[in-house]
Amino acid sequence: MTLPELLSDPVRARIYLEVLLRGEVTAQELMDTIKISRSTMSHHLSKFVEAHVFSVRVQETGRSVKYYSHNPDFNEEVIIEGTDDGALRKRLMFLESASAHLQIISTLLLERAKSALEKQTRSKKGSKVSFTFTFLSKTEADVWNEEYAVFQTRFEERCKDLGESTDRFSHIGFGGIVPTK
Repeated sequence: MTLPELLSDPVRARIYLEVLLRGEVTAQELMDTIKISRSTMSHHLSKFVEAHVFSVRVQETGRSVKYYSHNPDFNEEVIIEGTDDGALRKRLMFLESASAHLQIISTLLLERAKSALEKQTRSKKGSKVSFTFTFLSKTEADVWNEEYAVFQTRFEERCKDLGESTDRFSHIGFGGIVPTK
């Protein structure tokens, strides 16, 4: 199963995001957050492991506990070339998956933003969460990719200079381009 196919299911998309946000997590921790049964969670987690998207670490402490994390070696090409019906269907499936994924992300971010706002005093203003979609020409997309590559390099160098290393994430950064045809 490909990553877009995995993420086309809203529950799996939520599981994927929770694992990315937490770094390493048990099935029980995921069930407590997502509120699904053990058998359903096991089914979804096995799909991620079979596709090599998640790694599993087993810790033996009286009973074995499985810890799931994003597999750092996982890399999947999601851009499908070609104009035949199969390639067009795969691109459509990817776009539908991306749309569903963004809906899950926005719901998760809004839930967390709402929780954070509830913790603040009434007199303080909270941060807003927003998404921006931009339609680009091929030339604009090429410029975007070049500029983003420069930014990514500068970003990684600065984080390295600052000694930034974290096992847990507190923010989500995303951006990119999805071909429409």
